[in-house]
Amino acid sequence: MKKIILAGMLVVLLGAALLTGCSRPAPAAPTPTAVTTAPADNGSETAIAPPAVAALKTSRIGDILQDPGGFGGKTVVVEGKISSECPSGCWFTLKDGNAVIYIDLNPSNMVIPQKKGSYAKVTAEVVNEGGDVYLIGKKVDF
Repeated sequence: MKKIILAGMLVVLLGAALLTGCSRPAPAAPTPTAVTTAPADNGSETAIAPPAVAALKTSRIGDILQDPGGFGGKTVVVEGKISSECPSGCWFTLKDGNAVIYIDLNPSNMVIPQKKGSYAKVTAEVVNEGGDVYLIGKKVDF
């Protein structure tokens, strides 16, 4: 009898976890746009949320975290290794050297395939909200 009760509780908890999702609540959702994953010339993939952003100089994650006011609201390019990722691909953390930053893809209506441990180059907008600094991803190259 105890096993049946425990199994029932486990099913309820797993169901609740699936219903709540894995992403942080997004601000007002933008109008949905088409997201494409296209092979690059070198066999890698690119996830893009239009419109495309012009080429930018790569910024270090540590510099963004140390001076969020100087980067707030700006579009940046960061590179590094994906250190963790949402199971549905709607967010991930990117590490370059010792610095790690959260990248939210939900506001751009994007998801990426499971790429934990892979190198990524991300074009994103810097957000400094309530002391939390994170990026809203606009383009992800693998």
